[in-house]
Amino acid sequence: MKLLKAADRTVSVLGLLLFGALTGFSLFTTVYFKTTYEEIPYQMGDILPLVLVICALAVWAMYGISGWILKKEEGQERRIQILLGAVLVYVLAFTVWWVFAAKCIPVGDQASVCTAAEGFRTGDYSMLTMDSYERYLYIHPHQLGLTALIELVFAIFGNGNHMAFQLLNCVGAAVCVYSGYRITRLLTADRRAWIYYLFLAAACFPLFFYVTFVYGEIPALTFCLAAVWMFLEYRKKGGVWWLIGCCIACALACLVRNNSLILLIAFVLVLLVTALGEKKLRPVLASVLLVAVFLGGRFCLRTVYEQRSGVEINDGAPMILYVAMGMQKGEGAPGWSNGYILHNYWGESDFDSEASTAMAIRDIGDSVDGFVENPGYAFWFYVEKFTSQWNDPTYECFAMTHINGSARGPVANSMFDGKLHTLMTWFMNQYQSLIFIGVFCWLLFGFWKKKGLEDHALLITIIGGFLFHMLWEAKGRYILPYFVMMLPMAAVGLSELSARVRAWLVQKGVARA
Repeated sequence: MKLLKAADRTVSVLGLLLFGALTGFSLFTTVYFKTTYEEIPYQMGDILPLVLVICALAVWAMYGISGWILKKEEGQERRIQILLGAVLVYVLAFTVWWVFAAKCIPVGDQASVCTAAEGFRTGDYSMLTMDSYERYLYIHPHQLGLTALIELVFAIFGNGNHMAFQLLNCVGAAVCVYSGYRITRLLTADRRAWIYYLFLAAACFPLFFYVTFVYGEIPALTFCLAAVWMFLEYRKKGGVWWLIGCCIACALACLVRNNSLILLIAFVLVLLVTALGEKKLRPVLASVLLVAVFLGGRFCLRTVYEQRSGVEINDGAPMILYVAMGMQKGEGAPGWSNGYILHNYWGESDFDSEASTAMAIRDIGDSVDGFVENPGYAFWFYVEKFTSQWNDPTYECFAMTHINGSARGPVANSMFDGKLHTLMTWFMNQYQSLIFIGVFCWLLFGFWKKKGLEDHALLITIIGGFLFHMLWEAKGRYILPYFVMMLPMAAVGLSELSARVRAWLVQKGVARA
């Protein structure tokens, strides 16, 4: 048990440091991106007292409304379920409306994956080879899982029907909200926190605006949150079916989006440390099953496409190239995409993996030498890399989806470029600070509380994501999944904060008991 306690304290301390930094940055400054495809951030200062007042008013409003819902003990669960249903209907309605209003079309990597999926439907597998000019899947075979998903959507709804994918994203957003609600119920028995979560989830507009993005963000996040829900059910209540569901959901998340491997690693760490602390074999077997299902799924995916295409799938650009690029300054923020992958793998090394890897190792060495020679520059580099990803309240939800296929209406146009855009980005900025404060309070108030290590699965994933993207290629949209994962923890933290403030006011005679 001492090991479990030490693990809990270690994760809590790391979480406090991370969310202390996130809260501090969000209260004083904000990173913004233009609504074009340019990945050049600019920073604007925030008025600290105003941000705190707005966050305090938001918590006060949630406390008041939740108090009305919980006023009579009889029927509390029914009223919470009604609120849950209302939020889910609202999420579906808003996101479906946005798909039709925004009229977004796939561009860049989205378009490449869709083109590959369309080709697969007609027997054209040139994207897997060097025969096509783009060679997208030859260079990026890790996108094969996403391509398979899009091909399945096209097989059901018609080739090239990217709007069907967007509408399925709407369903995915609602599933994300529902999974987060179930996670919150497993983290705490405090019904006020459950209600807070539903209010916070209903205001998570970066998630909602991303439903038009024909890529792996929403599907992978949907599978990730479902996996966390099932993982907590399994750890707290038992049941082999919860474990099997978790394994399947986690494997699907990893196949659709490679970064989801961070969640798989978090699960394995929790299980292995628990096994050592409790001296039990069952958590070890569960971790083996999680890894086996993922590896088996990846093997089956590659085997099926190799048999269908008759092409041996290439290993693609070495992953170390992304680390090398993450240590370079490009046209945008430090560590962001600067064309290095194609320049190295396609250009300089002519698809020679060994030569490409050697070049990346050399470039990493050059970057390290530069950081050592100029520590001030290294500090600025990584602070800017950190804030450009984590301190953008929109997570590029407008910048990544602004390309439209036909004329938009005035409301959608205003959301991208007009007064509604200004209002929405301002709202997201205050909302982001509220979420960071909530998670920090959850960690602070719960530091000495006894809890299972599985309660930290979301936090361990977020810490892993922070470390990963400080090393890897940077991008604001990569942080969106971690932000959505914060909502259950933020809800619990804000609920306890409001309860403590209320108790203090009663003690001082300012409020009635």
